[in-house]
Amino acid sequence: MSSSSSIKVKFLIDTERKRVVFVEAGSAFVDVLFSFLTLPLGSIVQLLSQRSGLGSLDNLYESVVQLDAAHLRTEACKEMLLHPRSAAARQCENLKIKYISELYPVLLYTCSDSGCVAQTTYYYEYASKVSCGSCGNLMDFKLCWPGKASDQGGVFVNDTVDFIMTDDLRVMQSSFANGLSIFKELQIKDASILEERVIDFGTKEALDLLKRSLISKNALTEFCFPDVCVEASGDSSSSNKDEIVAGEAEAEAENEIILELFLNQRNNEVLYAEVGEDFLNFLFSFLTFPLGSALGFLSHNISPFDGCIHNLYSSAKSMSSVCFKSEVYRDMLLTPKLPAFYEYKKHMLKLKEVPSQEFITSGSCAQCISSNGRKRIKISPCPHGITEKKYIQHNPKSAKGVEDNSGAFVMSSKKFMISDNLDISPLSLISAMRTEMDFPISELVRKKVSIDRAKAQSLLSALLVSKKVLADAFFPKPIQKKQNVDGVALF
Repeated sequence: MSSSSSIKVKFLIDTERKRVVFVEAGSAFVDVLFSFLTLPLGSIVQLLSQRSGLGSLDNLYESVVQLDAAHLRTEACKEMLLHPRSAAARQCENLKIKYISELYPVLLYTCSDSGCVAQTTYYYEYASKVSCGSCGNLMDFKLCWPGKASDQGGVFVNDTVDFIMTDDLRVMQSSFANGLSIFKELQIKDASILEERVIDFGTKEALDLLKRSLISKNALTEFCFPDVCVEASGDSSSSNKDEIVAGEAEAEAENEIILELFLNQRNNEVLYAEVGEDFLNFLFSFLTFPLGSALGFLSHNISPFDGCIHNLYSSAKSMSSVCFKSEVYRDMLLTPKLPAFYEYKKHMLKLKEVPSQEFITSGSCAQCISSNGRKRIKISPCPHGITEKKYIQHNPKSAKGVEDNSGAFVMSSKKFMISDNLDISPLSLISAMRTEMDFPISELVRKKVSIDRAKAQSLLSALLVSKKVLADAFFPKPIQKKQNVDGVALF
């Protein structure tokens, strides 16, 4: 794999209208774009410095930042929510632009206790602040990630295929017919107004494009001309409206959650909700959901999404199989899994979890391996007498003396109050009663609501597009029909 950290990309520009007609690129750039779909929602917030522009997602993330770790099963649970791993981290190691290398470092954490070191079976984890499964001490010894992911034939797509992509991130195989179709769509008749521009894409540019893909319908044009307001020509949105189940089949019984809302009875404006740990686990788990899975759950109702990221998802679904290394890699984008031990098993929106990993080293032990970037230095023979050692991934949610098979992050008997835009704090009657309201307190009513699979999808959708998540999810306003000048409904 090349050590280069940037990619040259050719842009075709309409100089009169200051807009991108299309981009011509190889597999390396398309791999970077498709890697957006593997990112957990919490990682997106982290990468964009809590300015993702996605509804109330940043508020939810900040609520976890402010939450006392005493309310969580383990201290590591907070790290898992704020810095969630991607199950495709090994593949993303081989991206030519290293925009996520800091998210998924190559270090593991193991125990430095001499008793554990002398054992032939050893625990490891990717999160820090995890207690050893044997002795209970903090696993604070750093070990380099074993092995090396394959760098042959691209990361997700086939490196023998060339691609073009439109302003709104529809990706397709490069062909004259596809280029001509884009010209007709944009009503371009004079080639003299077109200009080729080569742009170097590095980490900064990749993150800029990630953010624009989430909030803009014209991501590439706004990347090139950030001060220009663009009006879309024609209907360039994806026509794929199929509902995609991003996890397992829904044969299992749903784990319905009941919560209490306090709201204005006149207009259903939500003041706050009073919830327990079951709803917090449900809500916080969204931070671990890969973007591709979230888009899959919402693909039947994609129109409310503010950006054009869904076009990347639809492109990955509709492109010919020859464009991908295999269907396994396409599935990493369309139905990405959770890493081991990240699943909250009571969640109504089921995501599969990759199995925990084991690996074996020979000729040395963890205490005799030091990390220096990606280099692994072994001291042989091992002074501890270890010739072969098995490493077993430890569950970071395991609390000493507490058994729980639900995969919960939160373990608290306290009640919490959640505002409409997902500011979360332990319930305080004084704070609740002093909350500013723009309506008389006599109009405040209590209402119990339940969350099933359909409402879970509504909450995910509202989380990504709304500043009034609870109101929009539970009391959606009817769509106003457009009318022509004679007052006749248009649809």
